[in-house]
Parts: sequence; structure tokens; C-alpha cells
Amino acid sequence: MKERRFGRLGARAPTSADEAFLDALYLYSRPDLGALPVPRSVIEGIARHQRAMQVEDYARRYAALETWLVTDGEVPVARIVLARSDGVLRVVDLSVAPAARRKGIAGGVLRALQDECVRVTLRVRAGNLAARRLYDRLGFTPVRVDDATLELEWGQKEKHPG
Repeated sequence: MKERRFGRLGARAPTSADEAFLDALYLYSRPDLGALPVPRSVIEGIARHQRAMQVEDYARRYAALETWLVTDGEVPVARIVLARSDGVLRVVDLSVAPAARRKGIAGGVLRALQDECVRVTLRVRAGNLAARRLYDRLGFTPVRVDDATLELEWGQKEKHPG
């Protein structure tokens, strides 16, 4: 099984045993689904289907795709999907479990990526203010903005802030 480190955090390839964690993580990232006026089992089914479509879409759009389950010890705390192309590392998706938020998980993962790459790009929802503050602290700058999202880039012009 392939493994890697993101600073103090471990990471491994997800397995079928991780499906329940990944389904819950996806559903948490989609509060709009939780607001549907249908039974919870229906919402969970919709979320599973949409997550499967997301995985297929990522595989179709990015040739060199890596998916990692980030762990703190043995406990899964996040998922990150990365794509490498022409010397650029694209953070396709980074989702942190609710219980692990505000504990430096996303920042630790991104700093580790900055340490190993010359250029990192990502996209964030315009309304995700917590993530935008983190990316700003890490030196990411906007390269394209629309009403819904910001495309951000970090280039190793200088070492990232501590």
C-alpha cells in the first residue's frame, strides 16, 4: 500500500473500508443536500451517487491523479486529491472532517505541498471565508475570480510563511 507524509500527518491510499468515512465527508461538504425535505436515507443515497460522479469527473479531467486519505495516527481526518502537470501541483479537492477542523490539518497538508513543489494551484468557493483566510496566510494569490469561485496560485518566489 502506498503511503506518504504531510508534515506530522500520514497519508495512504483509500480502501473500500474507508467508504463510510468518505461518504460522510462528502455529505458534510454539501450542506445544501442536508437541507432537502426528504428522509436522511435518501439524502445519503444522493450524496453517495454524487460522490461517485465526482470521482469519475476528476479521473476524466486530470491524467495524473493522486487521492490520499490523510490520517492523524491511524484516524482518518481528511481527503486530498492532487493532479500534477507540467511542474504544477493542482489541489483538486481538500476536505477535512468536521471533528478535525480548526486543528491545523489543511494548513499542515498545504505547507508540506509547498515544501515539495515549485507551484501549487487550487480553486475555492468565494463564500468559503475560512479557507480563503488560510490560503491567504499561506501566500496564495488570486489569478482568476468569478462570482462563485476564486482560482488561486502559490509560486515559490520565496519560502512560504511559517
